[in-house]
Amino acid sequence: MCPHCGKNAPVIHRGLAAYCTACGRERLPFAGKSVSLAGQPSRVGGAVAGVLGWLVLIGGTAVALLLGLGAAALFPGSIAGLAIGLPIGFVALAVGLLLLLGGRKLSRSGAKASRDAQVQAIFSLASHRRRPLTAQEVGVALDLPAPEADALLTELAKERPGDVGVEIGERGEILYTFPGISGAAAVRFPRPSLRIDPGEGAADPAARIYADELEDEGAEASRAPRRREQLR
Repeated sequence: MCPHCGKNAPVIHRGLAAYCTACGRERLPFAGKSVSLAGQPSRVGGAVAGVLGWLVLIGGTAVALLLGLGAAALFPGSIAGLAIGLPIGFVALAVGLLLLLGGRKLSRSGAKASRDAQVQAIFSLASHRRRPLTAQEVGVALDLPAPEADALLTELAKERPGDVGVEIGERGEILYTFPGISGAAAVRFPRPSLRIDPGEGAADPAARIYADELEDEGAEASRAPRRREQLR
């Protein structure tokens, strides 16, 4: 919880200092979830596991081949080469595949944690500013290039259309709205006023409607005496 804006917003690390992603003011480095560090251990672990997986897979297969060929050369006509090479090859294959699959799972987990932190920061920023946001604003808050911030906001708008919307601003810029946050909903632009050619009549549509109402009332008043005479 940020002590300045009161939002449960993650922090962003810039050097040794940490800043609130909602209000931008400085906070304690480990006072909350960090957008910069979220998912980093998992992604690093996934990369290391992937490298080890390939090393075990390639190296184990090479060792199995060398030992198998060596045993076949020492004991020609026997199955010594297969008996030695195949078990080592199977073990290397199994361990290598486990490391590769585990590394991919860790990498996906880290990417998800990082994205969740970014999404939380975006909603905290929208709640603090209480208006639609642009991709450039989100990029500055999250230390992301504007195209990456725009891609992230576009994905959110597709995945959660009830929470994130897209509008066009008065100057043609793309605005991302947050209908669930009061004050950050879609911008309402004034409708263009209707214009009537002066040669066609009244310049104001309201005046024309009012004149039509007066004509209807006058016609109704003129018909009233005729009805009375008919009743007599």
